[in-house]
Amino acid sequence: MQKKILFLLLILILLTGCVKIDNKNTNYADYVVSCLGNKSYVNNVAMGYKYYLPRGIKKVNDFDYNQKFLIDDVYLYMFVDINSFYYKTDFKVEKDGSYYFQQINYDGKYGYVKIIKGDDRFFTRVVYNYAKIEFYSEEEDINKLLTMSAVILNSIKYNKIVIEKVLDEDFGTSKEISYSLEKPVDASSNFSQYLEEYVKEEKKEEKLPDD
Repeated sequence: MQKKILFLLLILILLTGCVKIDNKNTNYADYVVSCLGNKSYVNNVAMGYKYYLPRGIKKVNDFDYNQKFLIDDVYLYMFVDINSFYYKTDFKVEKDGSYYFQQINYDGKYGYVKIIKGDDRFFTRVVYNYAKIEFYSEEEDINKLLTMSAVILNSIKYNKIVIEKVLDEDFGTSKEISYSLEKPVDASSNFSQYLEEYVKEEKKEEKLPDD
């Protein structure tokens, strides 16, 4: 499995032009910015937008503006904020308690990378293009997961006509629902206790059917 993922990442780098993944490079925003100037493809359609999901990532759940993905044993939670896109409102920067924080400004779109360090795992949030992806992972996996996340976020293409209809008529099964992983407010919080509860929830997931 590990060799398969490394192969997929190599193909991804060749196709997208993202920086070479180096676990020793802790300037994490580099992995996001390096993917933003590349042509975006799409292979998934949602309500009011479409996006590209790289091979090797499985879509677990799809609730209009919330997607849950799985790569190896890590879940990625994406929330697309169509209100912010439509009204061009600024995102809320949550910098407190960060182990790492870096804002992103590329092609008129703003975002940031935020990481909170736990006892043995890390909470990561990447915001860009009026959407965000969050995940928990080991430190050595942050770079590749950020690269995957950047490719997805950069690929999002909005349909303003559909979004306007959604907002005007207030339809959609989960318009007000958003994935947001609870996390410690600072590095001194009891991260271990929360992580234990989080892992228990992960174990409740049903086994995914084979493709």
